[in-house]
Amino acid sequence: MAGTSLGWPSPVLAKLSNGGLTMAATNEQQSWMIAMLELGNLLSPIPFGVLVDVVGRKPCLLLTGPLYIVSWLMVLCSDTIGVLYWVRLLQGACIGIITTVAPIYIGEIAGDSIRGALSTFFNGMLNAGILYVYCIGPLVSYDALTYYSLLVPCAFLGTCLWIPESPYYYVLRDDDKKAHESVAWLHGNAEPDVVVRELMRIKAEARDDIQYKGSVRDLFGSRCSRKAFLIVQIVAAADVLSGMTTVLAYASSTFAHADTDKTLSPDQFTMLLGVLIFCTTFVTGYLVDKLGRRPLLLFSCFGCGAFELITGLYYYKRWVGFESLGAWIPFTAIGSFAVIYSIGLGPLLPTLQGEMFPSNVRGLASAITSVTLTVISFVGLKMYQVITDQWGIHVNYFIYGTGCLVSFLLIYRFLPETKGKTFAQIQNDIMKTLDDRPSRSKTRRKPVNANTTGV
Repeated sequence: MAGTSLGWPSPVLAKLSNGGLTMAATNEQQSWMIAMLELGNLLSPIPFGVLVDVVGRKPCLLLTGPLYIVSWLMVLCSDTIGVLYWVRLLQGACIGIITTVAPIYIGEIAGDSIRGALSTFFNGMLNAGILYVYCIGPLVSYDALTYYSLLVPCAFLGTCLWIPESPYYYVLRDDDKKAHESVAWLHGNAEPDVVVRELMRIKAEARDDIQYKGSVRDLFGSRCSRKAFLIVQIVAAADVLSGMTTVLAYASSTFAHADTDKTLSPDQFTMLLGVLIFCTTFVTGYLVDKLGRRPLLLFSCFGCGAFELITGLYYYKRWVGFESLGAWIPFTAIGSFAVIYSIGLGPLLPTLQGEMFPSNVRGLASAITSVTLTVISFVGLKMYQVITDQWGIHVNYFIYGTGCLVSFLLIYRFLPETKGKTFAQIQNDIMKTLDDRPSRSKTRRKPVNANTTGV
């Protein structure tokens, strides 16, 4: 559902440039229309980071269904760019809710051994929504594309009404009966003693969270929690600095800048890009719990940076002597970038959001992370067209490539491995990485047990 709104601008911009719409929009208006998504995304993370612990994870997620339906009906009833500003604002608010709440929910219902793999499907279904509009958009009219997009939130409401609430939420609300029912539903036909053991594990990890209500002080009150927060913000910044959000929104117009006379059309290249991104999800689901988070993130940052610099060089020099390859050069580079992004940076941020924080501050931490993503994404989406018009499209890719390489160095320095570990073990590993200053103590402090600190 969120993926459809992320990928929707690409075929719409192509229709605008071809004169296929009754409405008209300048490059400046188009950039604002695209960037309004991130402005809306800025409105919802903080409120819903609090509400997620008040009303639950499931109601917050279900709310996005009706909001998306309203937004697509607004598209059908309008023919001006001004209304699309409000549509994108509303859809951005929905994405803010989804990116704040869904990682929490997935992290809490998944077992330790498959938590990473399940979290990658968060990104996988996001890519499925993007592929959906990439493939349908060029083949149908503007109104028909909207009707197809409207089907997705209807399907969401028809299926996700039946999912259970997170057992963590019920434990935090001291409702053991519903927590037991939720765990039993999630474990399917598991033996009763397996369900009881899983519930006891959840209660053990959440015991201090019930005693200490999550607050800003809990999130920043210790060196361990501050470092966990810093690590997630670094990965969030790396995610956005890679430029993936902008590449997806401007895919068709980006390929239109290349020489497509003797190759595929920009729309066909865009479809292929969507297929590549989606198919990579299945590889990531296998790798994330086999190789670990840290190696995949490092590989992703370095690979994304290298291929984006290659893309920038192509658009800057147009590589004399390779004219026969035409748009295949930027497509190969951008496609490789998208695949490598989908192996690491894309799917693993939600995983880390669910792993790095205790349940009593997980909502607040996810909300702040969503704000970090939104602010940087808004600047990137708004400035892409400005930079392209003023200095050339290649400058955007030089910026993205440099950002990825800087992120590689930061992640190498700060990120520990979290594969297959409980929340308590991850917190203890973070504590072990904190070096004591010799001037303060002659002996090393023992790692604090995360189960007894609330952080």
